[in-house]
Amino acid sequence: MENPPPPLARIIEEELIDYRIRSRFYHPDYVKRLGLYGSERVLEFGSGGGCLSRALARTLNPDGALSCVEISPYWVEKAKHRLKDCTNIEYLQGDITRMSIPENHFDAVIIHFVLHDVEPAARIDVVSALAKCLRPEGTVFIREPAKPEHGMPLSEIRALMQDAGLREIHAGCSRSWLRTWTCEGTFKKSW
Repeated sequence: MENPPPPLARIIEEELIDYRIRSRFYHPDYVKRLGLYGSERVLEFGSGGGCLSRALARTLNPDGALSCVEISPYWVEKAKHRLKDCTNIEYLQGDITRMSIPENHFDAVIIHFVLHDVEPAARIDVVSALAKCLRPEGTVFIREPAKPEHGMPLSEIRALMQDAGLREIHAGCSRSWLRTWTCEGTFKKSW
């Protein structure tokens, strides 16, 4: 089986913490800080069960559209079920590096707590595929945990973005109220 269902512990964590708490309190605030106008074409990479997708879809007006890209069939079906009331979402299941997504199509790409789960050797291919589908001056917003045992250092995020042809607008790390470190950045496509 190519993409088995996620472990039960992850399903429970996503249902109880991500969907019931973060999607109601944290995600709308995070999306608001992105400064989207509402008419953008947005690609959410690693959308999971749609916890952040709901806040993104609600931010977009009828001229905007959200494409949720997820490798796991389990999470795609979970998101479709949860977000059935959102009409501006397209669901794409598969490996982003093997998908035929139009070049220069999206205004923004959101990478939210998912790139650290990609094998380190495959990360540059993923970021390059995401950069390719961005229009010139399109923006990548990234947020990743910075824990050494489960996360990514800011230096790696910066290097990946630069190697994919993206220029840094802002990047840094901060400590949350839960005392965990998080790296966050905004990068633009120049070509």
